[in-house]
Amino acid sequence: MQTFTATEFTACNKDNLFTKSQLETLAWMAEGKENFAIGILRGHGEPGAKKLTCQVMHKLHCNNRCLAVARAFKEGYLKAADTTRKVAEATKNNAAKAIAGALIVISGITAGTGTGDSFLRTASSRSQGVHRVRWEEVLPANHGGTNA
Repeated sequence: MQTFTATEFTACNKDNLFTKSQLETLAWMAEGKENFAIGILRGHGEPGAKKLTCQVMHKLHCNNRCLAVARAFKEGYLKAADTTRKVAEATKNNAAKAIAGALIVISGITAGTGTGDSFLRTASSRSQGVHRVRWEEVLPANHGGTNA
């Protein structure tokens, strides 16, 4: 049986009613995602996601998303995902992020001139995205003042 697990729900293709992409779309619909978000998650645009949601609703004989999700639960196409594994992974990821944050702070302090203030002005970190954050742009104490 083909399945797709989103964040909180798993879509099951118990009698091969859905294609793989429709099954994934059904799981994201259960998560409450809009067409634009489903399109981004699936790697295509909003029109493609709209077409898939319409196909899912048609196969479930529904005229709106809410009814489609409710009927999918009733007929066994949707179920709650196993969250125990995900909680353990999240705890592990949070510990890794805390260690990385501590290492950034320690490296900033040792790389500075010995004052904590220089660290706050020069340190930077990366999030999971590619965006670089400079602390001097974030901290209000460093705005509006003149350096003497």
